Amino acid sequence: MENHDTYRRGVTKIQIPDAPEMFNVRGCREHKCWRGKKKSGKLICLAVLYVVFVACNVLHRVYNEINKQDGNEINEVIRVKRNANIDVQKINGSLGQGLRSDSGHKNCTTRSAEEFPGNFMTLEETRDGGVFAHILIVLYVFGALAIVCDDYFCASLEVICDELNLQEDVAGATFMAAGSSAPEFFTALIGVFIAESDVGVGTIVGSAVFNILFIVGVCGLFAGMIVRLTWYPVLRDSLFYLLSVAALIITIYDNEVQWYESLIMFILYILYIVLMYFNARLEQFFHQLLHKVSGGLIEDRSRTLPEQTERQALLESEKVDRSGTVEEGTKALEIESSFNSHDNKSFEKSADHKDSKEYESPWQIPDTFLKRVFWVSMIPMHALFFVTIPDCRRPGKWHKTYPITFVMSIAWIAGLSYIMVWMVTVAGDALEIPETVMGLTLLAAGTSVPDCLSSLFVARDGLGDMAVSNSIGSNVFDILMCLGLPWLLKSLILESGEPIPIQSEGLTYSAITLLSTVVFLLVAMFFTKWRLDKKFGVVCLLVYVVVIIFSCLYELNVFGNFNVSNYCPRE
Repeated sequence: MENHDTYRRGVTKIQIPDAPEMFNVRGCREHKCWRGKKKSGKLICLAVLYVVFVACNVLHRVYNEINKQDGNEINEVIRVKRNANIDVQKINGSLGQGLRSDSGHKNCTTRSAEEFPGNFMTLEETRDGGVFAHILIVLYVFGALAIVCDDYFCASLEVICDELNLQEDVAGATFMAAGSSAPEFFTALIGVFIAESDVGVGTIVGSAVFNILFIVGVCGLFAGMIVRLTWYPVLRDSLFYLLSVAALIITIYDNEVQWYESLIMFILYILYIVLMYFNARLEQFFHQLLHKVSGGLIEDRSRTLPEQTERQALLESEKVDRSGTVEEGTKALEIESSFNSHDNKSFEKSADHKDSKEYESPWQIPDTFLKRVFWVSMIPMHALFFVTIPDCRRPGKWHKTYPITFVMSIAWIAGLSYIMVWMVTVAGDALEIPETVMGLTLLAAGTSVPDCLSSLFVARDGLGDMAVSNSIGSNVFDILMCLGLPWLLKSLILESGEPIPIQSEGLTYSAITLLSTVVFLLVAMFFTKWRLDKKFGVVCLLVYVVVIIFSCLYELNVFGNFNVSNYCPRE
């Protein structure tokens, strides 16, 4: 008999030596403490380096802005005219889209709020506290959008995917991505065609930062366990997301979008769908390649847990119960039984999570207090949706009404998104806050909160890969489709191939920040050995706050004149 027994614990193998070293608790604790400090030190150093990188970018852009101060007045007029599709040779006396000339004023940019019906309050009333009414309306619309998207739109998309016999990967990259990103898509559509502002771009960029840092941070902080990730799906979505952000930076770098640039973004998304179609083959190929390179170590590790690509074993040396206390496994049999019990519970929770998508009456009173408060406040919207949208989840012949459910859901999402952008634009105009700032903060967080909650629930169910991959993969749809498709349609249909202006130069910086966030996430995951825990979550949330603050300061022209500042006087 060997001098030690080997027990399987998660994915790794734990060797328990004989006494007396086995009971050297102090040494084990000191070793674990040292490893924890070393891991925390890596995360802190990485976060500090990232903040320094962002600060250096700010200083670089400020330096360039100072060098461009000579002739700033003339350049500003030309820049605004170019953004409004005006010929530079027609500066004197010509008017164009987004510009007008007032007595005593040089060419100025019309306010986006003028493209909407107007404000139901006066300017003074809005500034004296009426803006909170606008914010409450926006929050209420967020709740209505969450209901119509989750209960009706996504349900119809699931039926469509079943009718078309689509692969799960392809369905997730197309229809289901459209379902989760419908508010962002219609926000961008309204921003391009109606508001003619950068509110859509700001919302997409802010939502992307929210998905990458905030959602992943929340999953690590509140999952209640150490979440192990599989490298392949995270790396796959991250690399294609890097390509998407690079395409966005190239597209908006010159403050205008050409028709062929938006077409390239659309084609990139088609390539992403093709990639997902061959996802199983590609994953098998890369696993075989790594098996050869690593000499069988990675392959043996995956064989230890056959369902590794479907669901991760998330518990390691510590198990966190619901009360927040930590129980350390001391015996091999307890470790094994704890692992197996959690394994079964994860499958049960996953099944329950899937069954929760089945039909539930909108008039069923929820169990918890907060859900009841939300349900009572949304009764008017439940009634409107119940009357106007057939629920294809209901048993019987209602299943065949999914085309009507699909169309009516789109109509409601479009209308609610219009109200949302309208209220945000009017409130921002009254407070002299650019639309891009409102998009980066309020709209981005509001449209992404349902995704955040669903990712957190999935992570708690043991599907860590699904939570992280969904947060990263949805950004691919947001950038390539939610921005690329509206730009392409407007450029070809309404503008006859003319470029679409991007008014804010600060969005280029924000897009570059997007590129750095995913690099930060990948490097941080590599240092933590593809684990999400509370320390990782805290670091991600802190980095999210830093990124959003710097992006908003750019849009507010704190570091230079990057956003439109010569708005026309109010009438």
